[in-house]
Amino acid sequence: MKMLLKGLALLIGLPTAAIALFFFWASASTTNPQTHASAADYNAPTARPKDSYTIVSYNIGYLSGLANNTTERPDEAFFKANQQRAIVALQSVEPDILGLQEVDISAKRSYDVNQVEALATGLGMGAGAIAVNWDKNYLPFPYWPPAAHFGKILSGQAILSRYPIEKNRRIVLERVAKNFFYKAFYLDRLAQVAEVTLGEQTLIVISIHLEAFVEETRVNQTRFVRSLSEEYAQNYPVIVLGDFNSALNRGTFITAAGEELGERQFSIREMLASEVFAAATPQAAWSGKNATFPSNAPEYKLDYIFYTSSTIEALETQVISSAAEASDHLPLMMKFRLK
Repeated sequence: MKMLLKGLALLIGLPTAAIALFFFWASASTTNPQTHASAADYNAPTARPKDSYTIVSYNIGYLSGLANNTTERPDEAFFKANQQRAIVALQSVEPDILGLQEVDISAKRSYDVNQVEALATGLGMGAGAIAVNWDKNYLPFPYWPPAAHFGKILSGQAILSRYPIEKNRRIVLERVAKNFFYKAFYLDRLAQVAEVTLGEQTLIVISIHLEAFVEETRVNQTRFVRSLSEEYAQNYPVIVLGDFNSALNRGTFITAAGEELGERQFSIREMLASEVFAAATPQAAWSGKNATFPSNAPEYKLDYIFYTSSTIEALETQVISSAAEASDHLPLMMKFRLK
C-alpha cells in the first residue's frame, strides 16, 4: 500500500513540479527589470534648435506588416525589406522626434534585430529612450503551432530624438482583469514619458500603446493618460502620441471564437474631453485619408497626436502613406512650433 501511495505521489508530483518549473522559466524576465527604462546613444550629432520641429508617432508592429498578430511566419528578408521601407518613408519627413510602439529590441520572431537601433541609425537620430513592455522566454501566441512559442522576446516602446533626452520614465498602466496565466504572459501597457531639450525649452513627450481587447481597461488607461498629461502641462509644453486603440467609427463585432471586440464607450473621447489638449488632426477629419489602420486599406484612426494648445502651435499633420505595409499601422506626423 505504501509503495502504491509513493508511486501515486511521484506520478502526480513530478509532472506538477515540471509544470511549475516551466511556468517560472517561461514567464521570467530575460533581462534585469531595472533596465526596462533606459537611455541609448546612437552616435549622431545633436541638431541645432530651430523655428519648427517634426514629430512622428508610429506603431511599427515589429515590422511584420500585415502578418502582425497572425500565425504567418515571414522570413528574415521580409523584415529587412520592411525595415528599409519604414526608414525611407520616415526620411521623407525628417522627424526630429519619433515615438515608436511595438518595436523589438531582441526577439526571435524578428530575427534578433535591434529595431530601435536600426531605425535610429537609418534616420541619423542620436538620442534614444527605451521602455520595455514584453520580456519573456516564451510567448503563447499565435496559438498554433506551439513550436513558435519558444524564443526570447524583448520588445516595447521607444522615443528617438535629434535633441537630448534628459529623462525617461516608464509607467505601467492598469492591467486587464484576466486569469493568472493570461496576465503572466501578456504585455505591459505603458505610458513612456521623455523630457526632450529643444534649445532652452523642455518638451514633454508621452508615448502610449493602450489596451486593444478589453474596453473597460482601455477607458481607464485613457483617463489615467489624460490626467498624467494634464499634470505635466501645468509646467511644460506636452505632446501625447501613440496607439490609443480607439476609433469613433469602429463599433463592436464578434470574432470567429465568439468573443466580442470593438467599442461601446469609445475611449478616445476621454482625450477629446480635455480642455488642455487639442488633436493634431481635427476630429471632423479623422476618417478617410487620416485613417491609420489597417495600412493596406486604412479605415480606422487608431493613432493620434495631442498637444497643449496654449504652448504649442500645430503647423501641419500628415499620415505617411508611403510607409505602406511595413507595419499594419501607418505613421502619423505633426509639424509644430513652441510658443
